[in-house]
Amino acid sequence: MPVSRMIRTVLALAGAALIGFHGWLFATQVVAGRLEDPWVVFRWIAAAALVAALIAVRRGGDSIWGRKGVAIWLLAALLHGPASASHFETDLNSFALPETVATMVVQLVSSALLGAGLWLLAALLLARRHAPSVRYAPARALVIAGGLGPRRSRRFAPRPPPFRS
Repeated sequence: MPVSRMIRTVLALAGAALIGFHGWLFATQVVAGRLEDPWVVFRWIAAAALVAALIAVRRGGDSIWGRKGVAIWLLAALLHGPASASHFETDLNSFALPETVATMVVQLVSSALLGAGLWLLAALLLARRHAPSVRYAPARALVIAGGLGPRRSRRFAPRPPPFRS
């Protein structure tokens, strides 16, 4: 099984698990009668609007990991803030809330740094993969080092040469 197909399979399973979890969460809130709270209803409507926005970005031809997509993912992360804090509604004077928030921030930052590091490593390896080998093609390496590759060489002059008298 190729690696790209395996990654797509894992991402599809993770997406299905995420959709299944949110469906289960919505069903338990309906059964428990929590949809009488207007803020809970507002959060579900906002979540549906964010999903629709992601679908619109994707159908528009942009990537969901581009600028617009990242902005939507950030709004989705902000939407989850009240849901995380609602677990501590019984005792807000507890010392566990700041520790939980600190733990969540540390996990978020470390995950972001790990992802950025892997992204940069992949870019470096991809750039090295397409770089010419100096050992086997010294003339080509000198041309590329000079700034003009074989495919980017100028075929015509933008103006005629200067007039000599």
